[in-house]
Amino acid sequence: MAVSADRAVAAPSKLADDFNGDGYRDLAIGMPQKTINGKEAAGAVLLTFGSAHGLTGKHVYITQNSTNIPGTAGYQDFFGSSLASGDVNGDGYADLLVGSEGDTTADTSGNGSVTVLWGGTSPFRSGLALPSGPSYPSRLFGADIAVGDFTGDSAPDIAVSSQTSLRLYSGTFTRTKAPTGIDLTDPDLTGSWNLAAGDFTGDGKDELAVVQSKTSLVYGQEPGTTDADSFTVQARLAGGDRVAAGDLNGDGRDDLAIALYDPRLHPNGLTDPSHGAGYVTVRYGDPDISGGLTPTGHVYHQNTAGIPGSNESDDNFGAALSIADITGDHRAELAIGVPYESFGRAIRAGDVLVLRGSARGLTTTGAERFSQDTPGIPGSAENNDVFGSQVRLADFNRDGKADLAVAAPDEDPYHNKGSGALWQLRGTSSGPNTSNASVYGPKDYDVAPGSGIGETLLG
Repeated sequence: MAVSADRAVAAPSKLADDFNGDGYRDLAIGMPQKTINGKEAAGAVLLTFGSAHGLTGKHVYITQNSTNIPGTAGYQDFFGSSLASGDVNGDGYADLLVGSEGDTTADTSGNGSVTVLWGGTSPFRSGLALPSGPSYPSRLFGADIAVGDFTGDSAPDIAVSSQTSLRLYSGTFTRTKAPTGIDLTDPDLTGSWNLAAGDFTGDGKDELAVVQSKTSLVYGQEPGTTDADSFTVQARLAGGDRVAAGDLNGDGRDDLAIALYDPRLHPNGLTDPSHGAGYVTVRYGDPDISGGLTPTGHVYHQNTAGIPGSNESDDNFGAALSIADITGDHRAELAIGVPYESFGRAIRAGDVLVLRGSARGLTTTGAERFSQDTPGIPGSAENNDVFGSQVRLADFNRDGKADLAVAAPDEDPYHNKGSGALWQLRGTSSGPNTSNASVYGPKDYDVAPGSGIGETLLG
């Protein structure tokens, strides 16, 4: 059911992903491959609302052809290729940042763009395009986006990656104007793709993890400064191709998980313990270390004791990551997507693993595995579903426990394109609950088959 009418709200909740201010976290779902008015891969975004019952079919549908949204839906714009959120203009409502990494801007093909969609009681009625700086063909500006208080001025800043640069926006945002932004530089910055914001030192300011295939960089603010020019590289870590931040051990500092889900395609120069299956390295926040992260990481893969399954080449273990507290014990869990996992004859059916947080950090004790063959989860594991391509942990029903959202963008192929679907498992004190799992597809979101629901998710 699409939502368009205003709803009375006593006061906005100020949650970073509550776009209509009703006190419930919402979920943005990207469909960057979706055809719009005959323009292949122009892209679209769905916003589905949280409620006392969690996520429901209520939604808002946005493209670059929507009223008061900047730009025009074009061939291979990939609107929705990246998603991030935060209260950018300080009005109490979360705003959604949408990357269109293939967008043609300034007459430059593939330069890319980022659009801010403004939250409110009826969200996304208007938007603003961020100034992208110099234009280059195939720049892919908007490859990833992160929002955090990087400069320590108690206001949100925005980091945007591209194939050629990393751009930081710091200052005052209004509905009609954004800061110009500056390009961050470093000799090891060779094309920033995956970003995560987290307070690794526990000082109230966010650091920015920039994950590249060879080297990952951790940017942080120089002590005693709040200007964007003093936001510089504080640490260098091994590379990867996915990243997530959150407090796994409950010590008040964020920790960092970096996945190398395809070690053969994106080798980082280190020995691959997974033999091509993919692995995740976790580092813990530490206030006494430059960059705020322990230099020695803890490595997890499917041959790690306690983790269900076994390493198989090209499983893509870690293709999706999300960190939040499922059990309500103030120690976050880590959800890991393994979209190319096979089950018998079901090739690349996919699954999701959940590892528990504890006072000592991430543990494999009690690790759980979820797929469409798990009792209670709707559907069945089929060839090329790629269940687990995207995951998101967030408390959609406001019960103090994060729920698990899982996307399978290739579910139910239609004319060689996946229709896609989104599953929801409620968080409980014992972990994700499958007894009341729900699934939403094209009919629930009023989109055509072949739309690729869930190719990207917020977070």
